[in-house]
Amino acid sequence: ILALSANLYPELFDVTSFLMQEGKEVNMMWDTEIKRRKRKTKQLEPEELVSILAQHESKQTDVIDALSRLEYAPISHVEEYAKCMISTLLPPCLDETLDTRVANCFVSAWESFNHIIPHSLWTMTIKSLTGENHSLSDLIQDIRTAFKCDERVFRSQYLLPIWLHRNDFNSRNVLALTNAQDTVMLQLLLELCLERPQDKEHPAEKLHDARILICNFIHSIFIDGDRDMLLAKILHFQTYPIELIPIMVDLIPSLYIVLGFIPELTRQPQIEKQVFGILLACHLCEKYPLENYLMTAEKHVLPRLLKIAFPVTKEGQPSAVCVPSEFLIKAIPGFVHLARAFPHFGPQILEAFDSIAKGLPQPKEFIGQESSNKIILVLQLHKVLKDSRDLVQAEVDKMDKVNKITL
Repeated sequence: ILALSANLYPELFDVTSFLMQEGKEVNMMWDTEIKRRKRKTKQLEPEELVSILAQHESKQTDVIDALSRLEYAPISHVEEYAKCMISTLLPPCLDETLDTRVANCFVSAWESFNHIIPHSLWTMTIKSLTGENHSLSDLIQDIRTAFKCDERVFRSQYLLPIWLHRNDFNSRNVLALTNAQDTVMLQLLLELCLERPQDKEHPAEKLHDARILICNFIHSIFIDGDRDMLLAKILHFQTYPIELIPIMVDLIPSLYIVLGFIPELTRQPQIEKQVFGILLACHLCEKYPLENYLMTAEKHVLPRLLKIAFPVTKEGQPSAVCVPSEFLIKAIPGFVHLARAFPHFGPQILEAFDSIAKGLPQPKEFIGQESSNKIILVLQLHKVLKDSRDLVQAEVDKMDKVNKITL
């Protein structure tokens, strides 16, 4: 019965909320001022609360005091108070006009309410963020509903944690068709990490902070709800934009598990998936320069680059000449990261680069013909090869001074 309850109502076993609430209760136990206020303060009427909260720009102290009082309000009043608080303070929080202290108190009160009326609070919050009425069933059975929120929430240091906290329960609810829902959710979360035109209007730290929160959430999914690594595997076999690979590797510590199926990923028939696997492996090796990962790079990653450069012909033999492609242009720079991880592997990388360069027509053969798309591709490939070769050579030159391999 306990296991069934945990699957159907994971919010009942929300350890994070329990710990936060316990910490608040301990503080209240020892804070005599809070105890005195709790005894003497009369309960606010909803209209009175709205009136106080509406003055968040001019009377921050009164607003903070009111929000603090909400955290120990009687359970019978919580739902009314939550409606007043969300309708009054969430819009200015989105507009970033809310004082930092008020915003922190707003989040704290939301967390306290979440411990008491999670279902009602989620639907209120999503309704305010989307402008549409959604039932709890809508939120659980279609994860995309929550992603229809005002886009500003995905860059808000106060509202994004709240939004992610609600989605955490979707990933653990048995009614959510877990694997299908979770893979969609992870893909949508990764899209939120991409830079958008409006991000250029704000400090870079705002996007970086949002990426940290989102990647921490994905990390928690991997280590808590993906013990058989199925979600991680599905996500990476579906692939995602390659510009997110360095961000994922840097901000998700559990991503090292992906190296276990890099050989399978690089053998996929779609070349774009092979390139994705190559780049992912190179970045992971740079972060985790372990000897068994070097073996993966030597047996699967570098040979795959050569197979992309010299694809098998109709006769079943590798092509005698290099076939230039955008895939090669994307894949080759990744080996600079591999050389940084394993400088002693650098000579083999250089040898592969030289083989590709020899299989290409030389740039001087195209003088006066630079307008052709194919020729432009060949010239770009030569440039990428030269630039990457120089960087790999720099790592090889200092290989006797470093040993990054961790046994």
